Amino acid sequence: MVRKPIERSLDYFYHVTARSNNKDYFYLPIETLWGIYSNRLAELQKSQSIDIAAFVLMHNHFHLMLRTPSADIDKVMYFLMKQTTIDIQKQSGRINKIYGGRYKGSIIKNEDYLYNVIKYIYLNPVKAGIVQKAETYPFSTLFYKFNNELQLQFQITKSLEVLNELSWINSGFSEKENKSIKTGLRKSVFEFGKEKSSGKAIVPNGELFL
Repeated sequence: MVRKPIERSLDYFYHVTARSNNKDYFYLPIETLWGIYSNRLAELQKSQSIDIAAFVLMHNHFHLMLRTPSADIDKVMYFLMKQTTIDIQKQSGRINKIYGGRYKGSIIKNEDYLYNVIKYIYLNPVKAGIVQKAETYPFSTLFYKFNNELQLQFQITKSLEVLNELSWINSGFSEKENKSIKTGLRKSVFEFGKEKSSGKAIVPNGELFL
């Protein structure tokens, strides 16, 4: 199925992700990569006034939840991927492709969707077996949120204070719920995946009290 072009919006958040070429690890230590992405995201906040709700960097891909007040998601992602490519190539001494293709994005138009997708983003390192608790993964904005002595180079939007609920984040998803979110993120406009038999949406059961 061909992915529909992503909708341009200045009001809604997007989940965007990009993976390394051939799914190999990026060519630099992840500590170095974190600095590269942090610098470029801070630059985008200054030049494009983007809002960042969550960012998680893995060894061969990243997840980013952001809002673009100028409705220019393509411009923002072009800058981020181009500049990080240049940075990684320069610091690694390699000229190979860094990314396997364009970014993939999904616009999030519902608050319940938004919180569950952010939870999904933060649980990536847990699902990969790297850590047991989402807030202990050091290459995540959640880690910085709960380590006040550390400072991020970019700002996390303060409108999502609900993410103080670590118990809710770490409650995780069932395999069915996880698949529902993963399916939704393949669409240009996010919605939970559906049961094949009934056509009903598979909504995560974990209750978040606002």
